[in-house]
Amino acid sequence: KKEIVTPGTGRVRSYDLDGKLLWEFGGMSSISIPTPFASHGLLYIASGYVGDQVRPVYAVKPGAHGDLTLAAGETSNSGIAWYLPQAGPYNPSPLVYGDYYYTLLDRGFLTAHEASTGKEIYGKQRLDPAAGAFTASPWAANGKLFLLSEDGDTFVVQAGAEYKLIGRNSLDEMCMATPAIARGSLVIRTASNLYRIAKAK
Repeated sequence: KKEIVTPGTGRVRSYDLDGKLLWEFGGMSSISIPTPFASHGLLYIASGYVGDQVRPVYAVKPGAHGDLTLAAGETSNSGIAWYLPQAGPYNPSPLVYGDYYYTLLDRGFLTAHEASTGKEIYGKQRLDPAAGAFTASPWAANGKLFLLSEDGDTFVVQAGAEYKLIGRNSLDEMCMATPAIARGSLVIRTASNLYRIAKAK
């Protein structure tokens, strides 16, 4: 069924289309920016303010109801399939591609977990020691992950269980907005330009 999911600092809440509260839980970081999304039959919710000790990721089961707040030491319950206490990003929204849940951290690290269980596939991998911060959310296509830095560099990483950086494309201008994908095109907004990238006809 359709739900309206509202992540917040104090509580995450889900409502039906008439405004009735379906479920809720506490335990987010003090600033919640990443967008929730659904894949593999789960709803993924994350928050990772860099100044907090708890930077959680939750995978919520469909049909959840009531208070889903995890008790101390719990990593799952009747409504939460899995939970990671320190894996959430600050600005970029995570990404599920294939069987894996990828997290781009603001300082240029990438992690991968099994989307259905939360099991770690690989821990923090630094894209480039010289790379700046990352605000835009990653995207994926054709077996590759694309990670756009604030410096305007898009790092291309092989999707899958093994981390491998395979390319880098530079626009040489600040980029903070998440690119949009529509009608076979990639649209990227920089500080002063708008690019539409598409396959040549």
